[in-house]
Amino acid sequence: MKSWKSWSRYTRYLYWPGLFLLVMGLTAGLVASSWGPLPLSLIGIGLAILLAWLLIRLDNVQGAWEQRSTQEGANAAIATVAVLAIFLLINILANRYNKTLDLTENRIFTLAPQSQEVVKGLQQSTQVYLFDPIPNPQDRALLDNYERQNPEKFDYRYVDPQAEPGVTQQFGVQNLGEVYVQQGERRQLVQTVTPEQRLTEPRLTNALVQVTSDRKPKVYFIQGHGERQLEAGQGGLSQSLQNLQGENFDALPLNLASNAQVPKDADVLVLAGPQRALLPEEKAALNSFLKTPRGLMVLVDPQTDPKLDDLLKPWGIELGDRILFEPAAGRDGVVTVINQYGQHPITQQLGNGISFYPLAIPLQITEAKGVQASPLLITGPETEARAVGSDGALLPAPESEPRGSFTVGAAFTRPVETKAAKPDGTNAAPAETRLVVIGNSSFITDGFVNQQLNRDVLLNAMSWLSQEENATLTIRAAEPTNRRIVLSPERRVTLAVVAMGLLPALGFALAVAIWWRRR
Repeated sequence: MKSWKSWSRYTRYLYWPGLFLLVMGLTAGLVASSWGPLPLSLIGIGLAILLAWLLIRLDNVQGAWEQRSTQEGANAAIATVAVLAIFLLINILANRYNKTLDLTENRIFTLAPQSQEVVKGLQQSTQVYLFDPIPNPQDRALLDNYERQNPEKFDYRYVDPQAEPGVTQQFGVQNLGEVYVQQGERRQLVQTVTPEQRLTEPRLTNALVQVTSDRKPKVYFIQGHGERQLEAGQGGLSQSLQNLQGENFDALPLNLASNAQVPKDADVLVLAGPQRALLPEEKAALNSFLKTPRGLMVLVDPQTDPKLDDLLKPWGIELGDRILFEPAAGRDGVVTVINQYGQHPITQQLGNGISFYPLAIPLQITEAKGVQASPLLITGPETEARAVGSDGALLPAPESEPRGSFTVGAAFTRPVETKAAKPDGTNAAPAETRLVVIGNSSFITDGFVNQQLNRDVLLNAMSWLSQEENATLTIRAAEPTNRRIVLSPERRVTLAVVAMGLLPALGFALAVAIWWRRR
């Protein structure tokens, strides 16, 4: 009996290995999301050791249970187990019902409506190949977001170029980090990811649009009358062309003066900021174009006279000769800020977001036979239409002049006499000509087009004008905002001294002071 008591004295610590094995088993199962033989074995052995400890220490436990300290410790243990059980239940529910809350400025962790429409609309199996041996967590999170939209048609895989040289050669990979989208026999390069430039939603969505589209609509920018140049530079349209190409458009220049005929493959024509009048032959070509089921965009700036009245009046459009001004904005009032949009496919998804138009003119719209007009861009109620003085400065608006909501941009449709036919021979919906007129061309120039919703207004208008059946008219995915802090070498040294020297020394000094005071 004495030897038993002597031996049982050492069993008081037997519960520690039991708890240790139990925690190991639970951790292994939760981390691996699989309750295989190893986690279950660890849990079983841990529970067996705890049960043996209880049986061996039964007499001591019964006596100790009556003590107040034991009861308080038991209550604390029960509360701890309850909290752990609650956290475990929350994790199980979160894993089963996956919901996310995106609080970032540009909502970069939430797919844009356009991306969701594109992925959900996939009709064939589509794969994304990332040629990188080490998966990046940021890229995987984005791809998982895509896969959740349509797990049956969208998936992705990482390819190690050294482990799978055959696949690497098949895709013609030149650099580590290249990303491709493949659907059937069609393949599209998305981008080359680097530690500084990760995979982005706009490029991936645009690649999906390109790989799933049967054709590329062609957009011709009319040149020769002082229009916006297509090259990069102040007032250029290079960024707009990049955005159009990303949306699967072919953007090309067109000079009607040398050959006053619109190419037959033109889906959309753009007249962006003409400074001089068009030739009669060119107007005749545009009038003929407006009798076909295609689209024309006209962007007109103030203090110009491109002589477009005979082209636009049949549509019920008259260009204003004044410049819009926002009195509340002070010196920046010449930049017209729009957050009110008409009910139209081009603007229906823009909500109350902001787009802005430096030096804009109002449109005057009247009824025209056979033409259906829809305002797109509407100013606020305090906007003024001011005249321009002989010195080029804006004149104050008299109190008697009207203030209120002006129309900066509008969309128009007019039926075409011929009807389009479906491939099966049945008649489709009546064909129509589409026209978009905006009293400003600066909003699509370099430096402006990628600000706020300017790009979305341009691309949505192009999609609508092209009359593509599968055109997606919504807000494009936002690029992440660069929030990096660039420090000079001197500031880096200062921060290092403060973080590793001054702050620890201050903490140590406070500790010594408190110790000395208590002494």
